Amino acid sequence: MNLPRPGFLSIRAKLTLASLAPLALAMVVVSFLGYYLINAWIVGEAQKKVRNDLEAARAEYNHQKELLRDALHFAVHSAGLSEALEQGDMDLIERRLGDVLANRGMDILTLTDAKGAALVRAGHPRESLGQINAAPYVQGALTGKVFSSTVILSQAQMAMENPAVAERARLPVVAPGMRGREAEETRGMFLFGAYPLHAPDGRILGCLYGGVLLNQNLDLVDRIKRTVYGEEVYGNKLLGSATLFLGDVRVATTVRLPDGNRALGTLVSREVAHAVLVEKKKWIDRALVVNDWYLTAYEPIFDHQGNAIGSLYVGLLEAPYKALRTRAALVLALILAFSSALGYLLAREGSKRLSRPILDLEEMTQRVARGERNGELPIREADEIGRLTQAFNQMTCALREREEQLRQLNRGLEDKVAERTRLLEEKNQELLRAQEELARNEKLAAIGALAAGVAHEINNPTAIIRGNTELLLMELSSDAPGREEAEEVKKQTERIARITDNLLAFARRREPHEDRLDVHELLEEILAQLPHQMAMANVSVKRHYATEVPRLRGDAGQLRQVFTNLLVNAVEAMAGEGLLVIGTEVREGHLVVSIADSGPGITPAAREKLFNPFFTTKRNGTGLGLSVSYGIVERHGGTIEVDGEPGCGATFRVRLPLPTSDS
Repeated sequence: MNLPRPGFLSIRAKLTLASLAPLALAMVVVSFLGYYLINAWIVGEAQKKVRNDLEAARAEYNHQKELLRDALHFAVHSAGLSEALEQGDMDLIERRLGDVLANRGMDILTLTDAKGAALVRAGHPRESLGQINAAPYVQGALTGKVFSSTVILSQAQMAMENPAVAERARLPVVAPGMRGREAEETRGMFLFGAYPLHAPDGRILGCLYGGVLLNQNLDLVDRIKRTVYGEEVYGNKLLGSATLFLGDVRVATTVRLPDGNRALGTLVSREVAHAVLVEKKKWIDRALVVNDWYLTAYEPIFDHQGNAIGSLYVGLLEAPYKALRTRAALVLALILAFSSALGYLLAREGSKRLSRPILDLEEMTQRVARGERNGELPIREADEIGRLTQAFNQMTCALREREEQLRQLNRGLEDKVAERTRLLEEKNQELLRAQEELARNEKLAAIGALAAGVAHEINNPTAIIRGNTELLLMELSSDAPGREEAEEVKKQTERIARITDNLLAFARRREPHEDRLDVHELLEEILAQLPHQMAMANVSVKRHYATEVPRLRGDAGQLRQVFTNLLVNAVEAMAGEGLLVIGTEVREGHLVVSIADSGPGITPAAREKLFNPFFTTKRNGTGLGLSVSYGIVERHGGTIEVDGEPGCGATFRVRLPLPTSDS
């Protein structure tokens, strides 16, 4: 490690300069960067709001088109126009269309026949009738199509439909001659719709078309402004504004001139007109609107042919955002000034404290004495303290390496001890299981020998009793005294015979005969026979069989005994009423057969002794069925398990090995 060359400045002076230099640079960078980010954030948020405001204005504009379409739909289907038109009652049609025109706020409403000839003009009754209107909206409606769009009508077209509307559409242009404009805008921009009129048999009788004039439609732009901006003001000016343009002329607006009048007839800037009307795209930026700067958004208004015939505008007064930007910049400047002063004081105080590195060395020495090894002191100067610090760091590094080696050795020794302990515990568990299995086998062998002897000795007298009882029953008539007692004797001798058969089966433990069998077929045969042995009318059986289960190698008779015993026990546990679920699945080279019931379940104490000979939870059980089944499954190389809690039913799982591919 190389020591730095001696310097001429004191430690305190170096620390002060080192602290203040980056602080001063950071303050300069933060000043410019902070002002830039604040400005970008405020402008970005404002433009985002204006973009959202334009969407809201467009939604309100489209809503007005929907209202017009709904009014025409209502007039066509609710005013009885089809019946009146077929009857030729023009007076009735004229009255009803006049009501619709007045009540629905429309400026034009005309009914034509199937050829497009005007029959009734609600805005110009009894005038200009019979002329065929070849406009696309009329011809489209006469083919059965509904028309809804924004259209432009000439002065002559409006005069024919409604002279009052034609006069209202006239609008003087504020800057005549500019861009070659006339002194007056005479065209009218309309929200327009047309509906076909059908006869009951489906024929088209004509069409009903109507429109709402947008020129000087102050109610509409006021509604758009209220929907988007409410009545918020900044100073004495409204915070937001909305405008409808016909071409580049404001035909309806909330923007005010200095004299307080609306800026109707004024023109949009040449740049905006080109972007919106020629390039047919939105324009979002700040712009000078009349006398104030606004954050503006323009969107073209298209007719039914996709031509940009005007635009929809919303604007947000820029002054509040400029004031916010000024306040944010002032706050940032105050914060930076305060931070600079505080940084200088902290740097001065820090240099004073850090000029005595010997205290650091003393503190680190105490920490090492307490057992801490990870600390390392920085070498600040090439003096005695620097060299002493270097030697101290080397010493702590050597101590840390030695202690790490010792920890690794101890950790390895602990791992080896833990591994040996685990292996010893596993061997002990295996030994205990082997001892338990040996004791169980010895016990079962002794019980089996005893059971075989007992069964043999009981079978002979039982057979004699049963034979004599059957002879006695043959002699007694059905209503003879004592016949019921004789039948009971026969029933009990049959029960004794079943018990001795189970004892003999338990005692013999014969090796299984190897067959190829289909477990699903075996289960279905047993289920088909069960109703002949016990009541199952109220037992629901559900099957969850696996697909493509290989055939088992095993003794079909013995496995039939196992599954019959388990199914009978399940039905008896439910007292003949409940849900019996049988499932199969292939898992890790074994076939698992599960039999579940909805009975009372099994207690943990009973579950531990369930497969012991002569243990039973049934009043008339022998306690040998499950023990015999356990031995059969074990001789087939499988296992049998039981799960269940009191009140939750029980599930027995028989796990049998599947034959390998080469067997």
